[in-house]
Amino acid sequence: MLEQHRLRLLIALVLPALMAVAGFWALLQLPAGTLVPIHFNAAGQANGWAEAIWGLFLLPLLSVGTLGLILLPPWIDPRAEKLRQSQRAQLNIALALQLLLATVQALIIAIAMGQQPDFNRWLLLMTGFLFSVIGNLAGKLRWNYTVGIRTPWTLADERVWDKTHRFGGLVFLIAGLALIGAALLSVPSSLGLPLIVAASLISTALCVGKSWWLWRQQVQHG
Repeated sequence: MLEQHRLRLLIALVLPALMAVAGFWALLQLPAGTLVPIHFNAAGQANGWAEAIWGLFLLPLLSVGTLGLILLPPWIDPRAEKLRQSQRAQLNIALALQLLLATVQALIIAIAMGQQPDFNRWLLLMTGFLFSVIGNLAGKLRWNYTVGIRTPWTLADERVWDKTHRFGGLVFLIAGLALIGAALLSVPSSLGLPLIVAASLISTALCVGKSWWLWRQQVQHG
């Protein structure tokens, strides 16, 4: 099935490589012993640092790890065929996550070189983009044990899974567009992380609650 998605898979392989190249370039530019930011507070200010050799390559490694979300599950999931039917959606979500990681790495490099990008605003924008992609594709994720909105109720019934993911897709799309709107409308940068956390918690709670309600309706009506 992956043969049908060679271009997406190629991009998913190239992005981490480009991130690694950017990391090597930054490593050569920075003075020996320079520390790079690896942790930020709620206001988007760096408050944790690491040696450049580690801090510049953590995110490329995480980006490579996203491919595990695509390549490994079909070998271990009992519903492997369902997963293979969802590979296009999974690859697109993985690519959106890689773009988020690449953006964060670019911000880290910029800060290490003395620039002052608005970290929280960029994080808000790219997280909104990721949520929007998830929202558009959630309904295309087929019933499985590994990827998707996995609650006891969605895993127990395929119809509950399908309806929950259609609902969840709408929820995440709205949350994503709201985050993008907040980023573009110059909401105070200090609100960026709280907004992301709030959108994540509310979206998750709505999806979990909806899956339970759908399952309960299913049981009541046979």
